[in-house]
Amino acid sequence: MDHNLFINCGGSKITVDGNEYEEDLATEGPSFFFASSQKWAYSSTGVFMGNRNANYKANNTFSLNLTGADFYKTARLAPSSLKYYGLCLRRGSYNVRLHFAEIMFSDDQTFSSLGKRIFDVSIQVS
Repeated sequence: MDHNLFINCGGSKITVDGNEYEEDLATEGPSFFFASSQKWAYSSTGVFMGNRNANYKANNTFSLNLTGADFYKTARLAPSSLKYYGLCLRRGSYNVRLHFAEIMFSDDQTFSSLGKRIFDVSIQVS
């Protein structure tokens, strides 16, 4: 039996390749914990310096021509830390697939050019 957990981080509910991705539409900002459907949660920390009204979700402003592009329409933002948690996952094997696309910085060799994104992925099991 397969056990699945699909989350569209920062986006609405979508179905891709027969898999239903849960929505992640919470709009709260800094230092927030959100639990959804008792399957998963996220926590974010930090404040965007000098921008008390910062948006903690990003919308794609570029024309991406990708298969499954609904993944790449939105993203959740956090200035210091963003962690997603699978809650009470069943014992067994899981395949983990992460989808990434740059939706905030352009490729025009200006301040908004590529190469600014730094991230780390950690998967913990017990």
